[in-house]
Amino acid sequence: MQINMLNDGRRGVVFWKNLGLVLLITCLPMVFIGVILYYVGTERIGAEVDRAHQVQLKQSIQQMDEYLSSLEKFAVRIAFDPTFDESLNRMDFTDEFQKTKDLMKSLTLLSESNSLVQSVGLFLRDGDKIVGDESGIRPIQTEEDRRLFRSLLDKEQLIYWDYSLKQIHRPGSSYKTVVIRLPGGQMHNSFGAFLIYLNQDKLDGMVQKLSSEHAVSFLINDQGEYLTSLHSDDSNPREELLEEALRSRIMQEQLGENSFKFMWDEEIYFVSYGKISKLGGKWTVISATPLSQIIAPVSSMSRMIISISSLGLLIGLMLSWFASNKLYAPIQRLKSMLEIGKHNKPEEKNEIIYIENEWKRRLQEQQALSAQINQSIPALRESFLLQFLQGNLYTHTQSEILGKMKQLEWEAEHKKFAFLVANLHGFAELGSKYSERDVQLITFAASNIMLELSLERIPMAHVMNFQDLSVGVFLVLNNHKSHDEIKQELSKLAQDFITALNNVLRMKATLVISKITESVMEAPDVLEQTRKALHFRDLKTSNQMLDMSHFILEHSGRTRYPFELEREIVTAIGMGLEDEAVRLIRAFMLALQSNDSTEWMVHQGMMKLLGAIHDTIIRYDVDLYTLYDGMHVYEQLVKIYEPDEMVHWFQYKLIQPFIKTLSMAYDADLRGTIEELLKRIQNEFLSDVSLELYAEQLQMSSSKLSKAFKQITGINFIDYIVQLRIEKCKELLFKTDMKINDIAGILSYQPSYLIRIFKKSEGMTPGQYREKHAQGLC
Repeated sequence: MQINMLNDGRRGVVFWKNLGLVLLITCLPMVFIGVILYYVGTERIGAEVDRAHQVQLKQSIQQMDEYLSSLEKFAVRIAFDPTFDESLNRMDFTDEFQKTKDLMKSLTLLSESNSLVQSVGLFLRDGDKIVGDESGIRPIQTEEDRRLFRSLLDKEQLIYWDYSLKQIHRPGSSYKTVVIRLPGGQMHNSFGAFLIYLNQDKLDGMVQKLSSEHAVSFLINDQGEYLTSLHSDDSNPREELLEEALRSRIMQEQLGENSFKFMWDEEIYFVSYGKISKLGGKWTVISATPLSQIIAPVSSMSRMIISISSLGLLIGLMLSWFASNKLYAPIQRLKSMLEIGKHNKPEEKNEIIYIENEWKRRLQEQQALSAQINQSIPALRESFLLQFLQGNLYTHTQSEILGKMKQLEWEAEHKKFAFLVANLHGFAELGSKYSERDVQLITFAASNIMLELSLERIPMAHVMNFQDLSVGVFLVLNNHKSHDEIKQELSKLAQDFITALNNVLRMKATLVISKITESVMEAPDVLEQTRKALHFRDLKTSNQMLDMSHFILEHSGRTRYPFELEREIVTAIGMGLEDEAVRLIRAFMLALQSNDSTEWMVHQGMMKLLGAIHDTIIRYDVDLYTLYDGMHVYEQLVKIYEPDEMVHWFQYKLIQPFIKTLSMAYDADLRGTIEELLKRIQNEFLSDVSLELYAEQLQMSSSKLSKAFKQITGINFIDYIVQLRIEKCKELLFKTDMKINDIAGILSYQPSYLIRIFKKSEGMTPGQYREKHAQGLC
């Protein structure tokens, strides 16, 4: 049948689909390129031309702005020049030749300084004349001209535009003119004005640079008046109409963009415009270019690409036929192989679907069976090992246990068994980053780390999460290795686990290596013994690894209980000295950790200390239930094994609430006495006062007075006296001229001692303090 398939040249559905797909991929894109390029290219070129117009417009506006800025600076400088004052009205231009010459020179310099300037004139109201670089000195002869030029001084603006001002020596002329009233700093009663006549041809030429052939550009002010004279005799009437339409659009709509498209006379124009504000006027520069002129280059290019694409389509047809035959040959051979042994012709016409269905049918049963086995075995093995290691299957024989493990894909016969059990500590050192609710999360992460490290070396490993910062792993080991080799391998695994915990979780760990047994029935007992061994760790070691084979012999020594420290702790708590009690508890903890004490021994010692403190609190007739909110202190302590956590618990959970309760009653009796004592000290601190003297006068012990003084004021008695005397010293330093020795005598101090304590308090000597105060630095 395979031979017949290959010889009869039949083509299935896949062949014709592949042929169509190849044609679509190789040929049609070439056709679309020209069409897409035309439309996309048109928009792109239009955008680029518009951007070029914007750049050109900005450059032209910048050039015009520079011309006008230069003109503005020069004109304003002359306008505010004190030499151009009202005396010019009374000046005799014939007799005062030198002044006349200087004035004419200034006007000529202003005219030649900027190419936009046609000429410059100076109108003098009282003198009734105009002085110009072109006109010279000319009197105003007609009443009409007199009213015209005097009306220039009636405007409120200092600098403004006149768009049709004549020159005195050219009757009937009309120029765009910048008028600058004199004097420059006065709003009324101006005696004259500078008249700067613009060169219309130069202004028109600058604006016409913005437009190319078939394009227009012009300049208008805020009122829509033209500043350019593009409407000449030889101008195109169509362009004049376009300018009027654009001017109306700009004036009627407040456009925020710098360019827009404008449809006029069935043609689209790209319009760009910009603003200029100088010499008291605001102008708008407008430039418009036809879209047809912009996209002309892309049209011919698109037609050429479409022609080339048509040729490529023809070539693609031939290549597609050849490629389709090559691609279809492997599919045809595979289909023929799957049909071997079948007598009926397949009904499926699609070769790929037929091959897929045949492949699925042949693998379906095998995949279903594998999936069922793979899904059930891990869960069953997990449940079985949990029950077995907890000791719940003690009625089973060893052969039954091994047989069950074999069914669950663990070959445990003729193997050795061991445990690694780890306890994580240092949780308190993580600070506020973690809370108590994160204990299970950290334990879960540690169990995953242990499982990953174990499976890298030992294929059969089962991890147990004890949910209390401790994890364990049950290992099935090869029997052909010696005892020492297995111990070395377990030690390496334990060390890797400790390192991973340090680096990943930032936690320390104590890890116990169990003894190695060849009987699987001993595994539950070995696990229990290994977990108990965690309490025999050395508290002085951050990370520790214990071996069940010999660690008990190494820790069989006895620890001396520090009874003296216990009595001191109880005394400090009874006196309400919290800081002293905490310091003694830390010393107590260090004493328990001496002589290689284990965690278990230290914990037992702290439990005994808790009993002694508990007895002391009871003797003060304090309601323990109210004091500790019903908390069972022994149950809490039994769950804590970290030294720092124990000290923290003793301070904030046990001692601090008791001292706070004790201090409340204590303060009520002594607060009035201490307040009276503070008033006495304010009057007597310069004399030879002492805590013992006041204690004797108040008929109490000096230690009791010292403790009460600090509790109520928050500062020691001696520090309080020193503080008062330092303030008095500072007062004498900047209010008097007394010498340091005399001030020390007043404060009952030796001069050297006064200098030393003053520098410690203020960071400088008394002399330096007085010098800085004199300079106003203190």
